[in-house]
Amino acid sequence: MTSIKMKTIKTQMLLRTIYVVFALVSSITFAQNTNLEYNNLIRDGWKLCLEKNFIESAKLYEKAFKLNNKVPLSDRYNASCIYALSGNKDMAFHYLFITANDLKWDDYNHLINDSDLKVLHSDKRWEELKAVVLKNKQEVEAHFDKDLVAVLDKIYFDDQSTRNQIRSMEEKYGRNSKEMDAFWQTILKKDSINLIKVSKILDERGWPSKALIGKRGTSTLFLVIQHANQEAQEKYLPLIEKAVADNNLPKQQYAMFYDRLLLRRGERQVYGTQLAINNESKTPYVLPLEDPINVDTRRLEMGLNTMQENLNRWSLTWDAEAYLKERPAIEAKEKELNSKNNKND
Repeated sequence: MTSIKMKTIKTQMLLRTIYVVFALVSSITFAQNTNLEYNNLIRDGWKLCLEKNFIESAKLYEKAFKLNNKVPLSDRYNASCIYALSGNKDMAFHYLFITANDLKWDDYNHLINDSDLKVLHSDKRWEELKAVVLKNKQEVEAHFDKDLVAVLDKIYFDDQSTRNQIRSMEEKYGRNSKEMDAFWQTILKKDSINLIKVSKILDERGWPSKALIGKRGTSTLFLVIQHANQEAQEKYLPLIEKAVADNNLPKQQYAMFYDRLLLRRGERQVYGTQLAINNESKTPYVLPLEDPINVDTRRLEMGLNTMQENLNRWSLTWDAEAYLKERPAIEAKEKELNSKNNKND
C-alpha cells in the first residue's frame, strides 16, 4: 500500500514538473511571438512613415504599443514625431510627455532642433514640454563638466544636423547628383573640423568618463571617430577599447566602429552592422561578413539584436547559408568599387 502511494506521489510530482516546464516553455514561446509581432508592427509602421503615410503608420505603432508594457523610449518618441507629421498634435504631445515625465528623456537639444516637431512650436504645451526636458537635462548634468559638455553638444549638432538631411536630399536630387556630391562635401568639411576638436580632447584628456559628459557626450566622441578617416580610427582604437572596458561606451557602438574599421582594412566585418545599397536594385545588402552562421551569437554578446531583426526594417530575410554562397560575389564587387574610388581620389 505504501509503495503504491509513493508511486502515486512520484507520478503526481512528475506530472506537476512536466506541467511547470510546459507552462514555462509556453510562456517563453508566447513572449517570443509577442516580441516578434511587436517588432514587425514597428518595422511596418516605420516603413509607412518613410513613405509619408503618417496616419496608417501611427495605427501600426498603436497596435504595437498594446503588445508591450515596456515600450522603448525611441519608439515612443518616433510615434510622437509621426503624429506631429500627421497633424495630430494631441497624440504627439501625449507621447512626448510620456518620454519626458515617465521616461525622463533629457535630450533638450534634439527636441528643439527636430524639424518633425515644428508644427508643435506654436502650441502652448510646447513651452511646458521644453521646461520638463530641460529640467531632466539639468538634473542629469548636475555634476558634468559643463564647459566640455557645451563643446560636445555643438559638435553633435554639427555632425547630425546635415546627416539628418541626407534622405530628403537624395529624394530631391538623386543619390548620384551634383547636388548630393556638393552636400557630401559640406558633411566632410564639418567632419574634418569636428575631428580636430575631438582629437584635441582625446589627446589631452583621454576618453572622458560618462560621469563627466554623459551618454550623449560619449556618443558624440564616438560619432566623430566613426565618421573619421582610417588613420584616425586606428589611432584611437585603443582608447575606444578602453572606454568600452570601463563602461564609458556601449558595446553596440564599438561593434559598429570595429566593423567599419575591419572593412577599411580590407577584412571582413564580424558583427554584421555595415550594409551598403545596391545601385541597380536600390536594396541594402550586408557587406563582407566573417562566419555568418554564428553572427547572432557575436551580436548578442555586444547587446545587438539578431541579424533578422536588424534587417526587418528593410523587409529583408537573413539566410546565413545563402549569404555564404553570395559572399564571394559581394567581395568581388566591393573590391571593384574600392579600386574605382581609390583611382578617383
